[in-house]
Amino acid sequence: MPSQIFAAERIWFAVAPDGTEHEVVVAIGPPTKAERGEWRSVASVGCLETATHSIAGIDSWQAIELAMRFSARRIGHFAEIGWRFYWERGGELATAQDLACVS
Repeated sequence: MPSQIFAAERIWFAVAPDGTEHEVVVAIGPPTKAERGEWRSVASVGCLETATHSIAGIDSWQAIELAMRFSARRIGHFAEIGWRFYWERGGELATAQDLACVS
């Protein structure tokens, strides 16, 4: 999503299982109304995977919420396979729950 405008973006520092360091941009695109009436919001987990994901909801609010949850699940998957995420280089550990829209 390099040229896309984002509705929300979070930048974390990450360490891959092989020890390499990365800046990870977790981003959610603004919701748009699709042809069939649903709303869609694009979710990206930056350098962790090349694909972006179009997440559908019944309205713009739900599309954003589901895209944020989807992003949290993807980050959780990468954490399970050995990635470590931090709020910033040298900072506190960050987790998928920090991205989730749940109380």
